[in-house]
Parts: sequence; structure tokens; C-alpha cells
Amino acid sequence: MSARFLPLAIVGFTAAWWGHSAQPRTIGNPPLRALVVGGGPNKKYNQVGIESNVRYMERLLPSAAPRRILFADGDPQTPSVLFEDQPGKEQFRKPKIAQIDGSSSYANVQAELQTLGGQLESAPGTPALLYFTGHGSPNAEGNVDNNAYDLWGGHELTVKELARSLAPIPKSTPIVVVMVECFSGSFANLMYEGGDPKGDLTGRRLCGFFASVAERMSAGCTPTTDESEYHDFTSYFFAALTGTDRVGRKVTGADYDHNGRVGMNEAFAYTLINDDSIDTPVCTSDAFLRRFVTTSDADIFAVPYSRIHRWASPAQRAALDALSTYLKATGEDRVKSSYDEMVKTRIDTEKDHDVRLYRFVRLAKSVVLAHNLRSSSDEPAKRAFEALIKEESGNPLSPK
Repeated sequence: MSARFLPLAIVGFTAAWWGHSAQPRTIGNPPLRALVVGGGPNKKYNQVGIESNVRYMERLLPSAAPRRILFADGDPQTPSVLFEDQPGKEQFRKPKIAQIDGSSSYANVQAELQTLGGQLESAPGTPALLYFTGHGSPNAEGNVDNNAYDLWGGHELTVKELARSLAPIPKSTPIVVVMVECFSGSFANLMYEGGDPKGDLTGRRLCGFFASVAERMSAGCTPTTDESEYHDFTSYFFAALTGTDRVGRKVTGADYDHNGRVGMNEAFAYTLINDDSIDTPVCTSDAFLRRFVTTSDADIFAVPYSRIHRWASPAQRAALDALSTYLKATGEDRVKSSYDEMVKTRIDTEKDHDVRLYRFVRLAKSVVLAHNLRSSSDEPAKRAFEALIKEESGNPLSPK
């Protein structure tokens, strides 16, 4: 969501070539470096769900991974966390986060990224993880390609500003970006120079996963303290990635290719299937395909389901089938009929059926576009896409 709309955000990991395993473990050389940024723009929007995400990331990071954590006003003694001890009764308490290195202000984020760039410059090949949890807002001028993450104190960090802020980080550094705030899909544009979707690819080893398309809100900013009832992108994505959910329960079933490892691409598919919320997740490869492949919707959605199913990866195939079952969509024309239904729904719909309809149609479109790209003669785009897919199949929390 956004501070204006009660949103939640997470910007996360930058890694690519890392391996992926079902259980997190301590990594050796080079160590992962992480920057965690959390908190609302003020106390009123600094819900306990945001604090919980920061604490969850603290727990998931490999023990050997140096990390910096910016949260709210930066003072662990300030009662800055909004929570409900019973429905409708809101209170504030001090944060329960072991490490707080400063406030989640614009100046601090800029300073931390500058410092991180210097550290990575002297340690070539070290992967970086950037994780932001809080609120996001749509661009005030209606440019959904440049939405913003809401920082403490009322400042915003737009896509283009974050793109410029990454400049100190060497281009050879593997970067994973995970953002789960409302309107977060806009940040897939970090792939391009200056965050401009019409610009050249940066050449960075950067991939990202986002809780919603650029035009929609997402789930996660809750004042409820019962984490077993959290339903949002963060909860499902990281549970699949690590094999354990945020309250310690074992999670299985995300190793769709049965290779004994769970990558971010598989965690993403697991989330498409299981996330019981308004989230409409997006990843960088989705955005890449929509930029570089110019197949019309009429041609895309005329493709029979059996063919789309055959072209899909194991993880995508599992998500297509699960979403078909949920939607009770059958037959070879199920993608076209779903698309025809989707275009009649409001972009801001929160109905469970409509949300899964969006997920199903968007996933099917990505599968067709990927097939068309691989069948084309655009060798540079094909190479860039395959490199991105490799990055998305890694797991920054459990490298092998």
C-alpha cells in the first residue's frame, strides 16, 4: 500500500548467480551484504506488520552476512510502532528489532548506498541485498513508471532516484531487488539506465520481485500482531525460498523442477499460487518481455492453453494449473476467455477471483512472450533475457 492508501513495500535482494537451496545457511566468501530499510513515513503509518518484516529479514539473513538496518525514526526507545492488541484498539509501542542503525530517512538511505558502493568496490563479486519494507505511493503526475517508496519524515524515493542511488555500486555486483509496497511493479525499471523504461539496459546483474503491478495496491501493512495470520507477498515468497514460514512452520512444494533447490523464480510461482491477498506479483523478466517483445494481445491470447502449458517452465506450469483450478477455467481457450473477462474488471479490484484472474492472464502472457523471444532472431535481447532468467533462479539466502 501507500502512505496515502495504507501500503506496504519491500525492496529486497540483488543477486543472481547465487545457487538456491531449501534451507538458509551461512555463506563463506564472498559474503552477502544487506541493507534493510523499513518503516512508514510517520508513526500513524508505521504498522507492526512493517516491523515484523524487518525482524523476519534479520532472522533469515545468513549469520555471516554484514547488514545495516534503517527503521522508522531510528530510535529504539521511541514508541513508534502502531499495533492493535484487540480489533479497533490501536496503540503504540517501542520497536522490537535487535539492530537499528538509523532512521529510514532519505539522507540515511543515500548515505548507506554510497557506503555500500565503496565496500563492494573493494570486494569484487560480493552480492548485495537491498530490502525495503514500508509504504509506496503512485506517481503524483500519473506516471506509473516512476512510482515511489515512502521514507520516514514524508520524503519519497522514486524509481529514478533509486536508480541514481545505485550508481556507487559496481555494475559487476549481483543485485536482487524485492519490493512489496503498493504500486511497486514500477521499480522493475531499475533494469534501465536512470530508471527510464525507454532507456538502455544498465548491464547490471540486477533482478527484482515486486508485490504488485505498478497500478495496484498490495497487502502487508497491518496493525495486527498475529503473524500466523499474515497473508502477503513477503510471507509467501520468503517462506518458499527458505522452507520455513515466518512463525517457524515447515513449507514444502516449491521445488517445482525437483532439483533439490528452491530459486526465486520458484518462490515467485509459489506466491502466485498461494498468496491469499490482493497482491498481483511482478518480476523483472515480466517487465523485460513487455518491453522487448511486440506481440499483440490478440495474438497472445489466441494461443491454445496446451501450447502455453508446454512452453512454460515447471514453476510457471504449476502456477498456470493451480490458477486454472481456482478460476474453474477449462478448455484450450481458457486463457482467451480469462483475458476477455479481465479487461472488463476494474484495475483496483480486490475480489479474490479477479486478483487470481490478473495473475493467471499476466503469467500466460509472459510465457507466450518468452517463447516468441526465444524463437526470434533478436540475439542481443535473447542473451539479456537468459542472463536475467539465470539471475531470477538464484537464492540470495541460500547460495550453493
